[in-house]
Amino acid sequence: MSSSQVCTVDYIDHVGIAVKDIDAALKMFHEVFGAPMAEVKQLDDQGIRGALVQVGQTRLELMEPTSSDTTIGRFIERRGEGLHHLAFYVNDLPGKIRIVEEAGLQLIDHEPREGLSGDIAFIHPRSVFGILTELVERPNE
Repeated sequence: MSSSQVCTVDYIDHVGIAVKDIDAALKMFHEVFGAPMAEVKQLDDQGIRGALVQVGQTRLELMEPTSSDTTIGRFIERRGEGLHHLAFYVNDLPGKIRIVEEAGLQLIDHEPREGLSGDIAFIHPRSVFGILTELVERPNE
């Protein structure tokens, strides 16, 4: 692969964590780790209440399911609370999607979509050593 065909990652944007109670999680990260409190947003299209918490040089994306029949609800039911995904910040998200697809990785999203942290696209965990991987771009940056 030449350098023009590499999905260059600028930095780890955030780590996604599935939680049963986002308010309790925000309180714990604030009281124990000194993380700032964060605004909770409801994303009906994703079936979550979510918040991005700045922790040092990266962020935690806390996600509480709005019902048990959502992606995060099923995740918690099968695996319990915990690490859900790793998100890499990239520039030119549509171009990076093409690069990873051409590299043979299985995509969940073939086009960018709106997420809590910006425009996003997911790569299936079976393509990345069992890690659900998100590519993120905030168009105004």
